[in-house]
Amino acid sequence: MFESADPKQPFYVANQVAVSEENIKVLTTLFEPLVGIRGVGLYITLTKEFDEVPFAKDYKTLYQLQDQTNLKLEDLFKTLHHLEATGLIKTFLGSNPVLGEVLIFEVEKVPSAGEFFHTFLLSSLLLERVGNVAFDRLVKKFTPRTFVGLKDAKEVTSGFFDVFHLSAENAIDAPVEVKEAAGEVPKDAKGEIKLGNEPVKVDWSFLVDLFESYHIKKEEVLKHQVEIKQIIDFYHLTEQEFVETALITMSAGTDKLNMYAIQNAVNENFGLNRNKEMVKKQLRQTPKDADHAIKKLSKADADLIREVDSKVPTDYLYELKEKKGGYVTANEKKVIFRLQDQMGLTPPLINLIVHTCFEYDAVLTNNLADRIANDWLQQGITTPTEAIAYLKERKNKRSHQYYRAPKKNIRKTTDWSKYEKQHQNKKTTMSAEERNRIFREFGKNE
Repeated sequence: MFESADPKQPFYVANQVAVSEENIKVLTTLFEPLVGIRGVGLYITLTKEFDEVPFAKDYKTLYQLQDQTNLKLEDLFKTLHHLEATGLIKTFLGSNPVLGEVLIFEVEKVPSAGEFFHTFLLSSLLLERVGNVAFDRLVKKFTPRTFVGLKDAKEVTSGFFDVFHLSAENAIDAPVEVKEAAGEVPKDAKGEIKLGNEPVKVDWSFLVDLFESYHIKKEEVLKHQVEIKQIIDFYHLTEQEFVETALITMSAGTDKLNMYAIQNAVNENFGLNRNKEMVKKQLRQTPKDADHAIKKLSKADADLIREVDSKVPTDYLYELKEKKGGYVTANEKKVIFRLQDQMGLTPPLINLIVHTCFEYDAVLTNNLADRIANDWLQQGITTPTEAIAYLKERKNKRSHQYYRAPKKNIRKTTDWSKYEKQHQNKKTTMSAEERNRIFREFGKNE
């Protein structure tokens, strides 16, 4: 993932891609919920920026791309990353003897609707974004009409292995020569959609053996080969890790793979394991400047430290809620469980997070607890003493900030309330003689 804060960063588009009406239909109905309307616009813009023989003087800068798309630089890269993750754009960092570091964008062809729905990660994300009703409507929209008689007809087509004989080893993992040939021949528009980084190689023979030891047949594994490969690619799992996660989703006596359940389990376990490891690494660090933190604490702070150090998080939650006159919800207990068992935070730190949350809100929520915990860990804070000192320091900074109103130029105007009193004694009406004199003089100078 690359980002630049320099709007003068040069860029080139490496190839030319024609966008048909069918491509536009796929972009606006299937990809737009994933990359947004800005993403679709940026993709189409980049397809128009190809220069067959670019010279140094023909380069463009990110500022010009910003001007075309009306995007801030930060939003431009955020949109670009969405296009990269969904396989529509590849980004390279190159060097130019005249310009120095340059960005090179390779525009990928828009896949067909069939390829999109058969790309497990893309279609699953689309389902989450638009919901079941809209997703089913999109599936029907892109499903070709077929002969009605096929519905009840029995297929008798010969399968590959009914006619040809191929060794099991070569069927699961293609020979080196075949792979080399595939690498030399360029893919057409119906090639596999690349999602983000280069795909990981899967040892299908080993994977099949692992599943067979749990009575999952080879045919069942190969039936879901595309989905399995995409999950392993996206999360960079080993074959062993994938099988262990898949087993969590299976009940006794089941010999079928539920790919939707497996994806959810992988997503949850992958994120939790990574986060727990990061938190554990942070907690292992030596507390920073502990003496300085202790000097900043008052007697009330010391009492709070003893309180959070001596209580179980769930008991402390009930105690705080009782003081506030409220009650503990099921979701609040889930927040405690998540912080301790899934994130790996220590009980004293969890107690202080809960205490801090209740200073901002009446209910403990995941979002607020995560925001506070992330802030503390990023500051290297791993103990209640450091956390309290940090909170006091932030509070003091806020109290010293003040707003200075800009000096205004005051224009002197008439105070009409005083004007009336000042002029009430003055004569405000004309006599009949004065009016007649004005009428007599009117028109003499014309």
